[in-house]
Amino acid sequence: QADNTTQLLHSLQENRYHSRAIHHCHREINTLHHNLSRPPNTHKMVEEEVPLPILFHDVTPIPQEDGPHPVCAISYKEDFTEAMNYLRAVLRANELSARALKLTSICLKLNPANYTVWHFRRRCLQNLSSSSSSTKFAPESIQSDLEFSSKLGGSNPKNYQIWYHRRALLEPTFEAEMIKQKEGKEKGKEDEDDIIQKAKEELNYINGVLENDGKNYHAWSHRQWVLRTICFPPSIYNSELDYVHKLILDDPRNNSAWNHRWFITHKGCTRKPLSSLEDVQKEITYAMQCAEVDPFNESPWRYVIGFLEECKKYSGSEGNDVMEAADVKSLINSCEQEITKMRGNLGSTEYDVDSCVHLTSAKIDILEMKGDDISLEQAANLAKDLETEHDLIRKKYWKLREKEIRSRLSGSKTDY
Repeated sequence: QADNTTQLLHSLQENRYHSRAIHHCHREINTLHHNLSRPPNTHKMVEEEVPLPILFHDVTPIPQEDGPHPVCAISYKEDFTEAMNYLRAVLRANELSARALKLTSICLKLNPANYTVWHFRRRCLQNLSSSSSSTKFAPESIQSDLEFSSKLGGSNPKNYQIWYHRRALLEPTFEAEMIKQKEGKEKGKEDEDDIIQKAKEELNYINGVLENDGKNYHAWSHRQWVLRTICFPPSIYNSELDYVHKLILDDPRNNSAWNHRWFITHKGCTRKPLSSLEDVQKEITYAMQCAEVDPFNESPWRYVIGFLEECKKYSGSEGNDVMEAADVKSLINSCEQEITKMRGNLGSTEYDVDSCVHLTSAKIDILEMKGDDISLEQAANLAKDLETEHDLIRKKYWKLREKEIRSRLSGSKTDY
């Protein structure tokens, strides 16, 4: 393709898009010969410093069409314009080659949020894959592109396209493993260990992202996808509890970490809501201890109420032999006593106990769960106080809550 150096130089001079590359030709022509002479490989391709006009000497770039009189033309950098012009030509030709894959790398480094480029890159990877399955990527492609996306993700940790690309690379392998597990198909222990190891490596990558930003929604979502997709041994969930405990210690108000703790205790929502009374008590005690350290922190209070509401919903339900109504009543009363104790302790400090809105809100929820006239009356009065004095920014919400609670008083029935 590059046998005639003189002819190539002449064509470069005639093409205005190639003018920047003329002075590189003599230095690069031997490199081009070398790379074009070896078998195509998705990751040992033409070196990046080879100018695009040389790499795509047989392609006519397609400039962006802004019309004859653009109202507000964007002043793109020259290298960005050049790369995108070649990309349009490659897309039109539907060229899924190694050099096209290289072009996507250049374009993504210039703009990592370009979804079209990421999608085209996956098509190139799939076409270049040696895998027999049309839905899978070659193992070496997966590993190399995970590293590529990691480099781009370092300065773009909330770039959705990068996170989706990682999932798209791993999804075929992970989901195939999940199907095998469901169908009970035979699989070698070595293959299973390899998939578990790859999943652990992905979790370690996410650890690094969350270390810099513990509330990165994309990272948490990706982490939960990995945990839900792979059937990990129990030890993984135990280590996840330790991991999320560390994050809560670092930032007790990290609601993302509290949400993940809920996810882990429920094994990614793959089992019944309740596992055992002992586990439920353990989680409620954990959250109450965190709330005692900082009663103004909403996260542990919502965690407690979430468990209590779940217990109340599923207690005595068909097929649930873990939680009885008496157990739920005991848990609710225990939490109420703890809240009363905390209110007393808070009242002995310089803080105004009535200004602790989240503590009061939790108590209202618990009193509603009890459901007797005395509890409902007390809950309505607390809601009235929040509406008129202590939580004015949500006064309409508390007014509605008070109305709903008082509507139950006329024909109230004790829930527990």
